[in-house]
Amino acid sequence: MLIPRSIILLGLLTFSGPSYSLQIFLNAWRDIYPDSNADDIAGTGCQVCHLNDNGNEPWNEYGWTIRQIYNANQFDIVDAINTAADFDVDNDPLGISSEDEINRSFQPGWTEGEINTVFSANGVETNGVLPPAVPTTTGIDFPAEVSNPIPDVVSGAITIELHEVSGDFNAPLQAVTAPGITGSIFVVEQTGKIFRVNLSTGSKSLFHDVSTSLVEFGGGNDERGLLGLTFHPNFANNGLFYTYQSEEEGSTADFSTSNNVDHQTKIVQYRASDPSCNSSIVKQKTLLVINQPQGNHNGGDLAFGPDGYLYISLGDGGGAHDRGQGHGVLGNGRDNTNVLGTILRIDPLGNNSANGNYGIPNDNPFAANDLGVDEVYAYGLRNPFRFSFDVGDSFGNGLGDLYVGDVGQGEVEEVNLVSNGDNLGWNWKEGSLFFYHSVVTSAYISDVAPPALPNDLVDPIAEYSHDDGVSITGGYVYRGTQVPELQGRYVFADFVRRLFYLDTNFNVREFLGSGVSDFVTGFGQDSQNELYALTRVISSTTGTQGKLQKIMASGATYSAPDAGEESAQCPPNDEICVPIKATNGNIALICL
Repeated sequence: MLIPRSIILLGLLTFSGPSYSLQIFLNAWRDIYPDSNADDIAGTGCQVCHLNDNGNEPWNEYGWTIRQIYNANQFDIVDAINTAADFDVDNDPLGISSEDEINRSFQPGWTEGEINTVFSANGVETNGVLPPAVPTTTGIDFPAEVSNPIPDVVSGAITIELHEVSGDFNAPLQAVTAPGITGSIFVVEQTGKIFRVNLSTGSKSLFHDVSTSLVEFGGGNDERGLLGLTFHPNFANNGLFYTYQSEEEGSTADFSTSNNVDHQTKIVQYRASDPSCNSSIVKQKTLLVINQPQGNHNGGDLAFGPDGYLYISLGDGGGAHDRGQGHGVLGNGRDNTNVLGTILRIDPLGNNSANGNYGIPNDNPFAANDLGVDEVYAYGLRNPFRFSFDVGDSFGNGLGDLYVGDVGQGEVEEVNLVSNGDNLGWNWKEGSLFFYHSVVTSAYISDVAPPALPNDLVDPIAEYSHDDGVSITGGYVYRGTQVPELQGRYVFADFVRRLFYLDTNFNVREFLGSGVSDFVTGFGQDSQNELYALTRVISSTTGTQGKLQKIMASGATYSAPDAGEESAQCPPNDEICVPIKATNGNIALICL
């Protein structure tokens, strides 16, 4: 009779405390490490903690540590397992904690070579012991770090220049076109204001201000704030638009991973009374409230896809390594049962969500099963700060392709082409390489996969190393006409003053003559699919040196999109206009 693996894990541990059930120990261990194969060793599981495959003495250092903590701490096996997780107990020169080894399906108590220590029940040590043989489903030690695995970015053959359209912005990070509004673009300031920019004159007027709703900004490069804006596809008629806002804790959360909350992400629906011009704006409802355990890695973008649904990007919750408070045992990126580290896909005008404020498309990958959160479209992301949909060429090529720039940890920045249900790999991988966390080296990448790597991970289509930047700023596929050689190429940037594009083989290339001298914080696309870069002189959210700059062919003359009848409908920017509501409910602008 075959004994199930779930019955034989770790053999018969001998404790000096009260009589202890192996099944209770097993249940505790499996609850803590449900996805690990570290118990596959020798077919019995005993050699995770013991030298022999029949259990009992001697113990390796991992099993001995658990035994000692259990005996000294009121015989609480869950506490003993969790406490032992923080220790490096196997002489591994990289200093890997037991928890990190187990979560990557490596052995927490053994290391390569005749250098292991085992303990008998009376505490006698035996040194110089070889580890047992392990199956391919588990491993002994983390692999070595790999250096410079990604070729350096080189210059491409496309020359561009930047033309400043408008300036004096405070921390601009996005420019958005409203459907049906052809002569303007809306610039988002991280600190809470949205300005409508006349692309012909560069003049700007305040469209909306949510600064009083936002979390109080900290010093330095705060990653919270007004991070995203998008307009409903039928904005010209319904006046609806949506923001991604970082606010103080205080609302009931729809999703949370921790009792310790740094701030809340809110996806808010507003309505403009007169979409053709700046007008009175009403907050209609908050679609979603998400608790964030740390202040960084917020993602923060949102956009409507060609399917009419609203897509929202969320980072892994912050901190580093996708570890710590609010990140669970495995990290949020790996875990599709919470919304952090994902792209969400919802219907803002629906109502079949748990809170009734939005709808969930029935073809979302987990909507019809219990394998993940219904709202999740894709997961395995670290900090998807910017994403965009390709509007396609005249033949429909590329239409709807979803490009995501995912900010890396310490080695690799990546561009992902994302489809329904994709697992993009974080924190199993950073880019196309394998991510490991170590007490000594903090974190590193290797070209050797962990033994328990899932087989469904989707690699990025392009990547570059931190020799060429520090933080990717996602952009757009160029579908304009003013830079013909750029047609169909994905345009993006690194924050530290570099403009890139992908060539036909998805190699990262740097533009010639871009002349970008400021930090690149975002992009925009106008009604004619021409592209704009958002830049600022300083990296923090202070100052008003931000610019909206159009990407142009070298030597070209600046031209703005045709405003149609918009300029005739909208009052001049230097007038003061006040919305007046009549008794019949109609709203008109009275301009002085």
